[in-house]
Amino acid sequence: MNDDSSKEFDRITDLGKARSDEYTERLLAFVQDMETSSPEPFIPLLADIALVRALIVHLVIRYGPERGLVEVQDAFNTTFDQMKPILENMERAKGHPPQ
Repeated sequence: MNDDSSKEFDRITDLGKARSDEYTERLLAFVQDMETSSPEPFIPLLADIALVRALIVHLVIRYGPERGLVEVQDAFNTTFDQMKPILENMERAKGHPPQ
């Protein structure tokens, strides 16, 4: 990668990191609003499943079926790796869920 391309990639990556928390908060608020405004009985997991499906469809439309699914897996793995320490700290603070 030449120097200009590398700088542009770094700039886009930094921008993505800076905006990801904002987007996460907005999407989380949307999902929580959907859950609270839905009629009973409602399975909260449905909103989560719909959000994941939307991401999969979006990436497949954008990159095609083969690369799109690779991008989905990469997005999941990267997000999971980044969120794992945060989630572990939350679990320790709350205690273990009932079995």
